[in-house]
Amino acid sequence: MFTFKRMRYACRIGCVLLASCVTSTAIAAGNMSKTVTLIQLSDVHGHIHPHAEIFPDGRIEEHAGGIAKLTTLINEVREDAPDAVLLALGDTTHGSAEMLFSLGDLIMPWLNSLNIDAFTPGNWDFGYGPRVYRQRFTPNMAIELAPNNRTTIAWMDEQLGNNCNQVGGLLPYEECHVTKATFPTVAMNVYTYNEVAGAQGPLVHPPYILKDVGQVRVAIMGLTSDVVPQQAQAFNTGFRFTMGYKEMPQYIAEAKAAGAELIVVLSELGLAKNVQMVKEFPEIDVMFSGHTHERTPEAIVIEHADKTISLVTEAGEDSFLGRLDLKLTGNGKINKYEWTLMEADEEVDENGPVAEMVDAARRSFLSEEAGGEPLCHTFGVNAFPFGKGHTLCDPLDAVIGETQVTIKRFDALEDVANNVMVDGFKDLAVSLGVMDSKGKTLTDANTLSTTNGFRFDAVILGKADGYSGNITIGDLYDYYPIGAATGLAEYTGGRLKTHWEGILNNVFDPNPYRQRGGWFLGFTNNMHFDLQLNDDFPQTISAGKRIASVTIDDGTGTGPEALDDSKIYTLASCYPHGNPTDEVCRTTGATNLRFITATQEDCDNAFTFANGAAPCQLDMGGPFSVLPPVVSDDQLPVFKPGRTPVFRKVAPDDFVHPVDALRRYFGILNVVVNENDHGLGRVEVVGADPADPRRGVPVSEYGGPGIVQPTQGVGPDWLKREFVQ
Repeated sequence: MFTFKRMRYACRIGCVLLASCVTSTAIAAGNMSKTVTLIQLSDVHGHIHPHAEIFPDGRIEEHAGGIAKLTTLINEVREDAPDAVLLALGDTTHGSAEMLFSLGDLIMPWLNSLNIDAFTPGNWDFGYGPRVYRQRFTPNMAIELAPNNRTTIAWMDEQLGNNCNQVGGLLPYEECHVTKATFPTVAMNVYTYNEVAGAQGPLVHPPYILKDVGQVRVAIMGLTSDVVPQQAQAFNTGFRFTMGYKEMPQYIAEAKAAGAELIVVLSELGLAKNVQMVKEFPEIDVMFSGHTHERTPEAIVIEHADKTISLVTEAGEDSFLGRLDLKLTGNGKINKYEWTLMEADEEVDENGPVAEMVDAARRSFLSEEAGGEPLCHTFGVNAFPFGKGHTLCDPLDAVIGETQVTIKRFDALEDVANNVMVDGFKDLAVSLGVMDSKGKTLTDANTLSTTNGFRFDAVILGKADGYSGNITIGDLYDYYPIGAATGLAEYTGGRLKTHWEGILNNVFDPNPYRQRGGWFLGFTNNMHFDLQLNDDFPQTISAGKRIASVTIDDGTGTGPEALDDSKIYTLASCYPHGNPTDEVCRTTGATNLRFITATQEDCDNAFTFANGAAPCQLDMGGPFSVLPPVVSDDQLPVFKPGRTPVFRKVAPDDFVHPVDALRRYFGILNVVVNENDHGLGRVEVVGADPADPRRGVPVSEYGGPGIVQPTQGVGPDWLKREFVQ
């Protein structure tokens, strides 16, 4: 048996049922036993400091997670197992205000200090555009990009040591850089791609590395997320992503030929896809899964036809660290294993040097009362030198609102977090007093809002649970850590319904490889959905069959009306810069795209842009304007031959960021989040038990191999069920 210094953690020896339980008893093969310890670090999302957390047992803590606690846990494992291999899955450099306004740089000193053995990027590590990604994670910055290569690179100030903000334009590509990773990055499914020539180039990263761990040669392979193209076109340009299952046999064979005994895959595809891939490739011994933020309290064990086993684990986000101890037979098969989901809770001390690093990094983001030296920060998406981008001057600890209920996002179909966001967008849109293309004033009868939301691990504690109920500026960015504008676009009701059916199909498709995301959307308080989700195959499995009804209530007391397929509705939602002008928040088919803008607050700040504009945030007290796109699709940012960047934007100057809309909703309108106004009930499952935490989500939708997409955060109950084989 293995021993651990922190026995209070949820240690497990065993498995989750697939067809039958496979115990960790010896598999008869070979005589000599070998040991390997693997550490799983997953989906940190730029959460560098402690925050509120809800643990799988329901325990709520105010100061969990953060990189200083993670460092303590990593060091404890290494003290116990000096040869432990640290493997990191991505979505690391993105997900908080500190990351957004530093292009992810503020977390890089920590990552570079960890001695990471291998890293696989996640979709959000591409979220600052291709130039930033290549500069950070690739050794060769001279890779040719297509002449039309779009970028979301922001200008950088001198505080970060990146002198990219020069009068007259940017410095040359090679001279304007971000902090480079010092650890190896592996990914077998992302290629260089030239959009102009339509030509796929070589892999951006090595597909795997070989590492000798004691007596065992380990192949560590990488699969990055395949959803980057659907997030924003600007993230994807110059890259081509595959799912990796076609490449996998080749690289497994290569690694085996090079003497690899243990095949470990780091995959950001998500848990459902990863389980399916391990079923198809029994040569994979261990799959470290990321992207879906699940916290597997027990390893998912897959038994193959030859009675050997493979393990799949997922270690959640920054409040958790995974430890996997393996004993192998002489021929490298798993004999025994022990999986430990370690919790970075309040009992874990922060590593002193890392805590000091975090304090220094956050000082310019905090109020003087919190020991900070607040400064304005700007993220210029496709803006410099023509526009100001998005500016934050309020300190992150500034209280902007109040909530009675604890805000979290753990449900597959609906959450308070998303309800609050979209209500803020819709209220702003209706307040404008503008008309749509048909001459109709925007009202609750024709104005809607949806959002995908972004975080499944952000928690804001409510008064009803005995906490302060404060909502801070930092909380808002944890939920919307992107450089997006708030746009208005028009759709027919039929087009919207088709899109929503597509999202449901992406969540519950019986083929894991076709699944996208693990959630529905957020919908405004004038909308109500009845869904048909059950276990009867194939009643609800086909695309276009899951929405029973959608109604719109205009608030006049006349009652709700059915969504009209032919009626024009205005959708208020996020617009990722660089996307086509017929799309907002991943909803295509839009017409009459417009942007909400506001004026800057009065400010006195010595720092100025190269174009002379002062970095002031917007005045959420108004006035607001609605303006069309600045340029058309064929004028989006390009790199001309010779790598001369030409920056053009779509959103006008002073565009309202989603956080700005929420600042108005809380800080100007004084809205208090509560169960009656923002609670669940906008999306309901016909015939579902209201007490069912899965809200009617089927356990299995089909009788073939594979699993339904796990719904981020549903945790142990979902993971302990019997999978359909």
